[in-house]
Amino acid sequence: MTGKPMQSNELDLDITIDIDQLVRDGLLNRDEAQALVAAQAADQLRQEALPTSSGDSVDKDEVKESATKHKRHWVRVTRLCNQRCTFCLDSMNQDGTYVDVDSLKAYILLGRKLGRERLILSGGEASVHPAYIELIRYGKQVGYEWVQTITNGMMFSYKRFAQAAADAGLDEATVSMHGHTSQLQDKLTGTPGAFVTGVKGMQNLQATGKVVVNIDVVINKQNYRFLPDIIEYYYNMGIREFDLLHIIPFGRGFDEHRHSLFFDLNDAVPYFRKAFEWSKREGVYLWTNRLPVTYLEGFERLIQDPHKLMSEFDGGRHNFESYLKRGIKPDCHGERCDFCFLDGPCRQTMFPYREHLEQGTFAEVAIDSQHVWQGPQAKAVFDRQAASEVVVTARTAQEALACAATLGHDTASRTVALDPGADFEPLLRQCLEPGATQPIQRLQIRTLGDAQRLLQRPEAVPATLVVELALDAQIASWLITQSQIIQALGDRLVAALPNHEYLSESRDIDPTPAQLRQLAEAGVRLKNVPPCVAGAPTEAGRLLWLDAKMLDGSGALDLDRYVHHYVKHAYYAKSIRCGLCSAADQCQGIHINYLRNHGFAIMHPLDDQGQALTDGASFEQLADRLKAANAARSKREQQKVVGLHKPVVRAVADLAIGDRP
Repeated sequence: MTGKPMQSNELDLDITIDIDQLVRDGLLNRDEAQALVAAQAADQLRQEALPTSSGDSVDKDEVKESATKHKRHWVRVTRLCNQRCTFCLDSMNQDGTYVDVDSLKAYILLGRKLGRERLILSGGEASVHPAYIELIRYGKQVGYEWVQTITNGMMFSYKRFAQAAADAGLDEATVSMHGHTSQLQDKLTGTPGAFVTGVKGMQNLQATGKVVVNIDVVINKQNYRFLPDIIEYYYNMGIREFDLLHIIPFGRGFDEHRHSLFFDLNDAVPYFRKAFEWSKREGVYLWTNRLPVTYLEGFERLIQDPHKLMSEFDGGRHNFESYLKRGIKPDCHGERCDFCFLDGPCRQTMFPYREHLEQGTFAEVAIDSQHVWQGPQAKAVFDRQAASEVVVTARTAQEALACAATLGHDTASRTVALDPGADFEPLLRQCLEPGATQPIQRLQIRTLGDAQRLLQRPEAVPATLVVELALDAQIASWLITQSQIIQALGDRLVAALPNHEYLSESRDIDPTPAQLRQLAEAGVRLKNVPPCVAGAPTEAGRLLWLDAKMLDGSGALDLDRYVHHYVKHAYYAKSIRCGLCSAADQCQGIHINYLRNHGFAIMHPLDDQGQALTDGASFEQLADRLKAANAARSKREQQKVVGLHKPVVRAVADLAIGDRP
């Protein structure tokens, strides 16, 4: 993502900003204000990319990932809109008012003081604000590299207005167009003329030669059959970037138009797959937003970057903070959960995390030896967990041993991870000492050099110590050839597939599925790898565990740290075909970024003997079977499985119970 140089008339950022006034003006609630000040580096992400000339899929991945790292500052300019979309998420917040200009400028400036690089003006409909052009210009003056707006395009149908916005410094306009005809667009927006004026607005912005124009499409029951046609229509207008947003259960769409907008995703499969084919064209960027990953089999590179979850949680911060800190469930909790993309990281994961924390039942905890507690209560909460395993990360062996000795959890096993190049000998000696207090049971190795140094004499590894290698392509290639080491250590050697925060890290570092299978065939016990990928039984990865740095001063889970932890350590997925597998209930699937790189195709349903099913159905066949089964259920039960990856997998298992050999 390239930016433009800062303006020469950039304003002085050393201006005091009244956060309390921003709260009073409704730009922030109190939890948001506190989080904004406390977490200056937190990104509010929205995935867009600038078109490039390359059609190579890896290059597109790099452009998209670069876009996700661009620090964004969202500013709600109005609480009103000149359309009435049937699926509007924001309808309950629209009272027909504009936000005060001085407060808007203060909030825009605050974003720059916090290091944000991209300004996004939204609403309601931002462009109807009387000071809209002035706000674009102000964003450039205070030094934003990129100014973007989210709009329905109607105001830009006035040519002079579009040119004024471009001249003021508007770089990008994301136009909400949900149909390719007047009939469809006007019906969904509840606004006669929405299609004609929206298209005209896009054309006027394109004509300036200064503004990147792309579109948002909210996928719903009225338009999913036309999704390939919608993309083709706007592609022929010169649009090369499309954000496909799956409808979610909030606002007017759920409260007033649920039955006319929500749909069975299995019905949409053939239309989705035809639409996704556009992503293979040179220079075309497709983003999916809130679309359950199960339905992206074969197009895994379109799975939205998991960091998007951070902005989703940030948008509902008051709800999630209230739950984590005070135990008050989000006001959206209930029937909406079955339709919500956040159900996995929220109800299915965050709720159990808080319950384990409150009850002191985390079985695994982790801490860095140099961790600084935010308050005494945080340490007390950490210490009272009934952990059977404690993982200590440290720079040196002495540091690790000192940290392990100060922790509670007297009966827990100890796992230690040292910095690359550290001396292992103190740990090895401690393992050999009779009656040693807090003995180390497992040592994690993270580099090829350390693996070779430790395992050059496998007979010298204490019999009580398990060596866990964090796999990368180099370590995997080396270990495959080390039959002597593998035979000598047996089950005391574990090769763990690590999780990575970014797609590029997984692509550049991870071993291939073929290497994983070779390791398993050589007798290496794999960890964090599904049995179907390994071709042998494996050790489950860590899913439900507490890192000390996730706790705030009061001992509650910090929301931003929890979401970051989920993205890197707990975001797993399965294929719809996994419902046919005998291990479906025990297998967690595979981490989202390894999946994005290698696809669902590496996962094969297994029979009761652990062998690959010879008649495993294809993705399309199972979608058809689910569609037929859902049609036989009541509408209420049918809607409960729509859009959810875990219930869909369970539903396939129910359908296939008699199909296993």
